[in-house]
Amino acid sequence: MTGAAAVVGVLSSGVAAAALWWWFSFRKVLPLEREARALRAELEDLRRFAAEALDLDAAVRRPGHALEEAASRVLGALHKRQPDLSLAAFARRPDGSAALLAHRGGPWARLELSSFRFDAGLLSRAAASGSSSWSLGDAGGEADALTSGLAQQGYSSAAAGGWTDERGAGVVLAVRSAPGEDGGVLASRLELAAAALRSAAALAAGLSDLSSSREKLEGGLSAAMEELTAAQDRLIKKSKEIKTLHDVAGALSSRAAQAPSTLAAIVSIVARSLEADLVAFLILDEATGELVTQAGAYGLEGEEMLYRLALSDERSSSVRVFKTRRPFMTGDAQNDPQVNAHYTKMWSIHSLMVVPLVLEDRCIGVMRVGSKRHDAFSDEQIALVSVIAEEAAIIVETAILNRRLAKTAEQLATLNRMKDEFVSTVSHEFKTPLTTISGFLTVMLEGDTGPLNAQQMKFLAIAKAASKRLSGLVSDLLDLSRLEGGAKMELGPFDLGRLVLESVENHQPSAAEASKTLSAEAPGVLPKALGDERWMQLVLDNLVSNAIKFTMPGGRVRVRIQDKGEFVMVSVTDDGIGIPPEDREKVFERFYRAGNRSQVNAPGTGLGLAIAREVVDKHGGKIWLESELGKGTTFHFVVPAAGRERDASA
Repeated sequence: MTGAAAVVGVLSSGVAAAALWWWFSFRKVLPLEREARALRAELEDLRRFAAEALDLDAAVRRPGHALEEAASRVLGALHKRQPDLSLAAFARRPDGSAALLAHRGGPWARLELSSFRFDAGLLSRAAASGSSSWSLGDAGGEADALTSGLAQQGYSSAAAGGWTDERGAGVVLAVRSAPGEDGGVLASRLELAAAALRSAAALAAGLSDLSSSREKLEGGLSAAMEELTAAQDRLIKKSKEIKTLHDVAGALSSRAAQAPSTLAAIVSIVARSLEADLVAFLILDEATGELVTQAGAYGLEGEEMLYRLALSDERSSSVRVFKTRRPFMTGDAQNDPQVNAHYTKMWSIHSLMVVPLVLEDRCIGVMRVGSKRHDAFSDEQIALVSVIAEEAAIIVETAILNRRLAKTAEQLATLNRMKDEFVSTVSHEFKTPLTTISGFLTVMLEGDTGPLNAQQMKFLAIAKAASKRLSGLVSDLLDLSRLEGGAKMELGPFDLGRLVLESVENHQPSAAEASKTLSAEAPGVLPKALGDERWMQLVLDNLVSNAIKFTMPGGRVRVRIQDKGEFVMVSVTDDGIGIPPEDREKVFERFYRAGNRSQVNAPGTGLGLAIAREVVDKHGGKIWLESELGKGTTFHFVVPAAGRERDASA
């Protein structure tokens, strides 16, 4: 009997447990599952709605009507899901009035739309709040024309999604005559609708800017083409009149990159065409104030023939032509009082022409043409030489500038090399004494050299901090010098997520000391990155340290890593002081520091971001920033994922 009672007891317990399990399933689990299915269906519907609303390809097909078509598409998608709603989309005009972009159903055709404004009232409230709903009978003291008009038409409640940015503002408005039970779903859809129209507005503005730029470019291109056509007509006319210009043009085009040979080709062509015995360019040397004969002169041989003429020598016809810019010609140069007979007798020259080389409003030298025959040249020939000189002046100036640029480039290269060598040498020389100074300061601060009073401890702590900053500067200079010197990255697969976590852990003490929160966010499964682990650790440390420095006490710094397919992306976000717009293009330059850094008294060298950009570039990646003044900054960078990498040299 006792055994039977035990069996009955066990069976009773089992039945009770089963009943309890079924009761729990029906009362708790099944409702949760139904709620989860409903949420998934709602999420899927929102996804489909977003896909319909954010159809940028449709906007691009008709750029002039991108915003209106986007509004019509968004309202259509929303009205299909909730046909009981009366919908309208508005955008703010520059004068504050409202422009009706599109509408679906309802009272909009019966309302005086020209009286609606964004300055105050329902539209202003909706645009500023981003997402809201309210009763039209209680507009919070904002009984504007739109609110009153809707209430008069029998509508009792409204919901809206809106936006406001530097380009403008807009609202997607939904009204109904009776309260609905889909507030959460409707709010989500209105937020998505507002986001879609905001993107469409930005796209429309961008397309408008592109259209304006295209018109300007087309206008400039048309003007340039007209000018080129006119110049071509002038050249063709001259080339038909004087065959020699063809030879000169050929010489200029074939030897444009070789200044000495270009000048030699020109003087050779002129000498052959005019049967001259001497042709030379004399170019002004601005340093000495002299006209200097250029190498490659026709008919001149030996160093003694390449002479200089001081601009103070009024006896020289070349000096006179240079100053007056008027051509000169004589048929008996050795007996002409306007010619310095010394050189004409030395060259046995009797006929002489000198024409100026004028470039815009400057005279850069003269061109001399001589013959051993008397009266060898005519007015037509001096006109020919003047035309050649006019065309050759640009090439002569170009040759001079090329020589100067080559010399300057060589000097800059030498200076840059000297700078790199100096930085490297000085940095290495600083490294050892700094290490020694820091070591001794540490020993003294720890009391190993004897007791210290409070003032001595304070001064030594300041000295140690300064030594640490100087050591950091030296390290940055050495790193930047190695990068600019062509340091190669030892590329290989590595765990970038682990580096992120290590960097955050290493910076926790400094963040805590400054009363700032530092956190990391990394997914459990992440592809390995392809790169040099040591250099990428430096990039992370620089970005995290920078974010901590420019965040106010009590602020937050977050490091996030994401899988982006062919790349792995790291984002370092702070809620600090932000970067002024005028500084954002310059923050990656060496030694550049933002103008508002004094707000947080941030120390630094201005090299960390320059080093980060160099390293990321050498990995075939990209680094950029997003910032809002007073609200914070996010630095993003991407590097190739291992196994999916692209050619970093491409």
